[in-house]
Amino acid sequence: MPWIITVSAIVLFLLVSVVIFSWRNAKLSLKPKTMTLEKEMAWNKERGLWLDFDSYDKTEYEIRGKDGYILHAMFVENDVTRGTGKYVIICHGHTSCRYGAVKYVNSYIKLGFSCIIYDARTHGLNEKTIYTLGNYESEDLKYVIEDTRSRYKDLKILGLHGESMGSSTVCSVVRFDPKIDFIVADCGFTRCYDVVYDGYRRLHMAFIVPCINLASKLIYHVDMKETCAVEHLKKNKNIPVLFIHGTADSLILPYHSEKLKEAASMNGAYTELIYVEGAGHAMSRYTAGFEKYTGYIRDFLSKTGFIA
Repeated sequence: MPWIITVSAIVLFLLVSVVIFSWRNAKLSLKPKTMTLEKEMAWNKERGLWLDFDSYDKTEYEIRGKDGYILHAMFVENDVTRGTGKYVIICHGHTSCRYGAVKYVNSYIKLGFSCIIYDARTHGLNEKTIYTLGNYESEDLKYVIEDTRSRYKDLKILGLHGESMGSSTVCSVVRFDPKIDFIVADCGFTRCYDVVYDGYRRLHMAFIVPCINLASKLIYHVDMKETCAVEHLKKNKNIPVLFIHGTADSLILPYHSEKLKEAASMNGAYTELIYVEGAGHAMSRYTAGFEKYTGYIRDFLSKTGFIA
C-alpha cells in the first residue's frame, strides 16, 4: 500500500537523521575545533584579563601524560613567587588552551604562587586525539602533579585550579589520591552526560542524548557517563575545595556545583561554594573583576591555612 511505503520512508529518514545527528554531536564533544594560542591571547587581552602576564618569567617544557601522550606546559613565576615553595596547576576549559588559564595566573601570582599551565590533550600545541572532558585528562593531570613535585624541589604547597572542563579534570584527579593541598573548581559539572542532557532537555530533545552517547561509545570508545567528577569527589578525604559558579551560567547550570560540593564534603573535608551574580559560563573572573575574584581565593586559602 502507498501509505506503508510513505510511513516506511519517513521512519527510515528519521532513523538516518538520528544516526547522523548523534555522530556529529559526539564528534563536536570529543574532537572539537579548538582555539589557537594566538586567538586565546587576543580574547583575554580584549577583555582586560591578560594584565601583567607578559612581565612574568616563563619557561616552556613538555610532560608525558597518559600512555606517553606529550603535553605542552609553561611554568610562570616572578620575584614575588620565587622561593615561596607555593605552586598551583591551572587547567583550562573546553576548546581553550594554556592561555585560557592566564586570567587566573594573575591572581595566584599576587598571592605568592608560581603557576604551571598546560594544554590539555588535543588542545593548544598538543597532538590531535580523542579527549573526554575530564576523564582521560585527569589521568594526564596525575602525571603533571608527579612531574611538578619531581621538578620543583622547594615545593611546600601544591594546589589545583580548573575552569569548566578543567574543573572536571581537577575534581576527577581526586580518585588517584594525589598529593595536593587544595582545589579551586570554577563552573564545574557533575558528569559530562548530565551537561549534554541539560542542553537537549531545554530544547525538548532529551530523548536524543542516549543516541549521542551510544555513537560516542561505538565510534570513539568513550562513554560520556564515565566523565563523572561527582563520583570521584566522594573519595575526597581531606582536600579542601572552593567551588565558584556564575548565577547566569546557562551551559553548566549552578546546581552542578551544589552537587559537587555535597560530594566533596562527604568525608568531612572543608568546602565552600561562591556564586558570582550575573556571571555566564566561565565568566566569573571577568564579571567579579580581578580584586574580588582574587579575594575569593585569598579568603579560602587563609581559612584553610595555606596563606597568612
